[in-house]
Amino acid sequence: MEELQDQRVEEPALSVTTVFASLAELRDAPGYSPKAIAERLLNSLGNEAAAPLLGVTEELLDRWASGQEAPDTEGRLQLADLDALVGHLHAAFTPAQAMIWMCGYDVHLGARPIDVYRIQGTAPVIGAIRAFAREA
Repeated sequence: MEELQDQRVEEPALSVTTVFASLAELRDAPGYSPKAIAERLLNSLGNEAAAPLLGVTEELLDRWASGQEAPDTEGRLQLADLDALVGHLHAAFTPAQAMIWMCGYDVHLGARPIDVYRIQGTAPVIGAIRAFAREA
């Protein structure tokens, strides 16, 4: 045990200024714009699945993806949450496995992940994906 402790490498201190300066530029970064996220979700899920998960119409999601309209703050947060969830699903499962897992019963959640997402949001579902991945 002492050998492991002696081999630890100290992590460099991270300046809060550096973090916030980087985050300030993130809003305008091409891959993180609402348009880019909406496009990514449409490519991953399709409009018929993504729009209801976001709680918007297919037409509105199309306008976000085309850049014709920008989402409000709540819409941007919904896009970011669903994008994070889809990223975790892609990391842990094949597309077919993700569909089965999202619509099946999960013991960590005590319910179907899709239902938990709709009621509680992404956090508990992402936690369950991580738990599943650790056990696999």
